[in-house]
Amino acid sequence: MNLDFDTTAVLVAFISFAIVALSTKWLIRKMTWLKFVDKDMNKRDQPLVPKMGGISIVLGFVLAVLLSLQLSSQINAVLMLAAINTVVLIAFLGLVDDIMNLRDRYRVILPIFAALPLMVVKAGTSTIGVPFFGEVNFNLGTIYLPFLGPFEANLYILLLIPLGVVASSNLINLLGGFNGLEVGIGAIVSATLAIAVLLMGFPAASPEALFLATAMFGACAGFLIYNWYPAKIFPGNITTYALGATVAAAVIIGNMERIGVIVLSPQIIEFFLKARSGFQAENFGKVGKDGRLSYDGPIHSLTHLTMKLFRPTEQQLVLYHIALQAIAGNAELGSIYI
Repeated sequence: MNLDFDTTAVLVAFISFAIVALSTKWLIRKMTWLKFVDKDMNKRDQPLVPKMGGISIVLGFVLAVLLSLQLSSQINAVLMLAAINTVVLIAFLGLVDDIMNLRDRYRVILPIFAALPLMVVKAGTSTIGVPFFGEVNFNLGTIYLPFLGPFEANLYILLLIPLGVVASSNLINLLGGFNGLEVGIGAIVSATLAIAVLLMGFPAASPEALFLATAMFGACAGFLIYNWYPAKIFPGNITTYALGATVAAAVIIGNMERIGVIVLSPQIIEFFLKARSGFQAENFGKVGKDGRLSYDGPIHSLTHLTMKLFRPTEQQLVLYHIALQAIAGNAELGSIYI
């Protein structure tokens, strides 16, 4: 088949949504039976809620992206399959982290291996715009190494792609812990990336980036049915890592590095706030009798600031941060015309 990009994007989002919405209901029962549960820390009675819901998100995302290869003949299958491999590899890392609670150093080192598929196919372009420097070519050309011969010193492939995958996956993982927050943010980020691709047009952007973003948007929307307050299932690190890898893959393949930095600006701010605590701070606060959240310690998260300023309910806090993400998304879209 060879449908137009807009129609394919809608179908990809719908299929991803449907698969996730249907499979998550089964996953809730299965994870409860297996006792893969966590406490809901923002409820006074801290009920046990099944976790690792990201399994259904990854399933819906992968199947929907594979469908796009059948719906449009203009997709670069090599790039798309490389992106799928990156997301699946890092989702496996998230699954292991959910089960074994990996140390922080492994969460930084292991995503580098997930970047290998994108590196092997030489995704993206080595020339990108850098503020104050203009267009910079990160390909240093071919150099000759003793005993090894010619070697292509492309810093974009060797350095920036793995850095992008590691940074994006870990940044998304920093801001969460509340019903609907991670997946709600994921839906906003994915939607604005898809809109950015459409605004940039083709071939300035790429259909591969469009379908990666729309597939993840559909997956997040389908999961929100069960993850919204009060959550019936938690997404887990498998979701945040997979979401971050999807954002990185779409940005790299679509040549949208500046756009990616802008849309993740709340997560970048969160990174610096968490760094002040040596990345030991939790996002949670105290739950009052009226159900409102408060926080009295030093500000080591954007959620701490929200609780100090507004003393919101959990639902209100999530809506505040989704709105903040939407503001970053609008800034991202506005940057296209600068």
